[in-house]
Amino acid sequence: MTCPAQIIDGASTVLLDFDGPVCAVFDGLSNHQVATELRDLFEGELPDAVDQSRDPFDVLKYAASLGDFAGLVERRLRELEIRAVALAPATPGTSEVLKALHARGKLVVVVSNNSEDAIAAYLNTRGLAKLVVGISARTSPDIQKLKPHPYLLQQAMDLVGASPKHSVMIGDSVTDIEAAHRANVSTIAYANKPGKRTKFERCGASVIIDHMNDLVR
Repeated sequence: MTCPAQIIDGASTVLLDFDGPVCAVFDGLSNHQVATELRDLFEGELPDAVDQSRDPFDVLKYAASLGDFAGLVERRLRELEIRAVALAPATPGTSEVLKALHARGKLVVVVSNNSEDAIAAYLNTRGLAKLVVGISARTSPDIQKLKPHPYLLQQAMDLVGASPKHSVMIGDSVTDIEAAHRANVSTIAYANKPGKRTKFERCGASVIIDHMNDLVR
């Protein structure tokens, strides 16, 4: 059976998801509160699925169907994400993993549907920016480029001149694994919540870990 260390050893570039593997973005400022603030931007009634969702990205996706209004919603989401990451608890073990990968010469690029501004703010505040060579994340209201689309992964690899064969995606969601498959990149799935391991097995993750420290053990 392939272990995480074998995949890491064979990769020159590590594509690292942000929300989950690096920190819990909406643990301080909740995703429900963020979704509610985004809904306040709309006039009139919203579809029930949007009105009741706790996921800010559901609200952003709905805004994208309304044309130019998506720009306003995305900017507000970016502001709220920056507030959220200031309160976000770090994922145990990730800073040690980043230091170990850096020491081994691995190129780490954060690949996320969260905003580039919020990710940069978090990395700078926590002293982790020097361990990451780049960020490939949301910079516009164009949700078509977000995972599970492979665009952000391909952009990340282009940034450092890496090939899919020598890259690995580490993420905690099925969309991370799906995006990696579409980009022909191997995967390490982080099962940080009950039930995720089964989902990852079904979607064909290369390796599944329960703790971020498993990457360097």
